[in-house]
Amino acid sequence: MTYSIENNLLSGLPANWTTRRLKEVADVVPSNVDKLTVEGQTPVLLCNYVDTYKNEKITKSIEFMAASASPTQIERLSLRKGDITITKDSESPWDIAVPAYIVEDIDGLVCGYHLSKIAPHAQVMDGNFLSWALRSKPVNVQFALSAQGITRYGLSSSALADGVVPCPPMGEQRAIASYLDAETERIDGLIEGMRPANPS
Repeated sequence: MTYSIENNLLSGLPANWTTRRLKEVADVVPSNVDKLTVEGQTPVLLCNYVDTYKNEKITKSIEFMAASASPTQIERLSLRKGDITITKDSESPWDIAVPAYIVEDIDGLVCGYHLSKIAPHAQVMDGNFLSWALRSKPVNVQFALSAQGITRYGLSSSALADGVVPCPPMGEQRAIASYLDAETERIDGLIEGMRPANPS
């Protein structure tokens, strides 16, 4: 019997949910903007691998690297509120396809090298929900299985775009994302409250 990602994801999902390929609900654009400033190109802020890997949410509070990009790169890879950046390589296949959600518009911010930009289609997929879905184990495991390499593993653009994600009705997507945001904030607050105060 052939293993089916679709069947695995569908098992246990509510009856009114479907699953779809990532490329069917979002534009998936690999980045080629490097950590360089090239004379004659436009200055930009670079959302790079570390920014994405270490932050579930991308906000103005992050100190982005200064770089430059061509007009074509800026058109394809500028990041806007609701977009997602995602890592596409790692030292382990089980630590790949780590997403970060763009919470707000940030002037001049572009998606950097070693990442792909995911721009959800607004009529079918909420970006915040999609970022949570991409972090879930049932979704992420398929990317681990698709990664290739020996000492460092990479995920091809086609493997990322062909990944299967859950697709509930839009209202449910937004409610789930809001709930997970609130619960995460609550738990982070509890953890912070348990830390011992610094001695004066």
